Amino acid sequence: MKKALIIFITLNFILVLKLNAQTEVEQINASVMKYIEGTANGNPDKVREAFHKDFNLFLVQEDTLRTIDGKGYIKRVEKGKKYNRIGRIISIDYENDAASVKVEVYFPDTKRIATDYLLLLKIKGQWKILHKIINLKNYQKVEDLVSNEKMGIEEIKETLSNYIEGTANGEPIKLEKAFHHDFNLYYIKDDSLSIIPGKQYIGNFKEGKKNNRIGNILSLDYENNAGLAKVQVLMPDRNRIAIDYLLLLKIKNEWKIIHKSFTSKNYDQ
Repeated sequence: MKKALIIFITLNFILVLKLNAQTEVEQINASVMKYIEGTANGNPDKVREAFHKDFNLFLVQEDTLRTIDGKGYIKRVEKGKKYNRIGRIISIDYENDAASVKVEVYFPDTKRIATDYLLLLKIKGQWKILHKIINLKNYQKVEDLVSNEKMGIEEIKETLSNYIEGTANGEPIKLEKAFHHDFNLYYIKDDSLSIIPGKQYIGNFKEGKKNNRIGNILSLDYENNAGLAKVQVLMPDRNRIAIDYLLLLKIKNEWKIIHKSFTSKNYDQ
């Protein structure tokens, strides 16, 4: 009887976890759909609901990083004007109060496809898009799109290794190589958005000072010169596991981490 009770409690706990996960994914999906539907149907208010008020967009043009102000982006969405753009969510991944989403937007008039990689955080109970990076390309055959996939993955892995090894081994030079010089880190503290300037973050790692951090790449995805990675960092001394979501762009033939959001939990959670 006792064994049966334990199994019953365990199954109910698993069911609760699955229901919670389903709810979070649905909320993330709803937030991103506000962006997709708002930009297609000329509803700037809906777009504004999807994004954090200080968000920006990043892309590479002529091998140079270009930043588009988020408020200006929303202002260009004319109220009531229909736009011939077809958006769909490709993937959603989340841990705790941090998430990443991949969106594909097709523009039939120009035969172009935009890939958006989005960072999201749950702020005061609402999922908000913090930043997005964009890759824009002409529609091509599948075999053309994947021809250089292996090379791109290895290049991104090298950048991620510079981040993982630089933080573990006290090598700020590797961190400076991995990150764009204007990057920031984003996380939730007391249900509010907190930001760590990138330069301050790198300054915390002293040359030659080892840190008990074990980093692993959990996933990565990229399209042409834009990418998204998920990294897990074990910190045994603090009984913590950190999950990083990283936006990357290829600038002047080098992959750089543009921004990072993260969340953490105890080992036993």
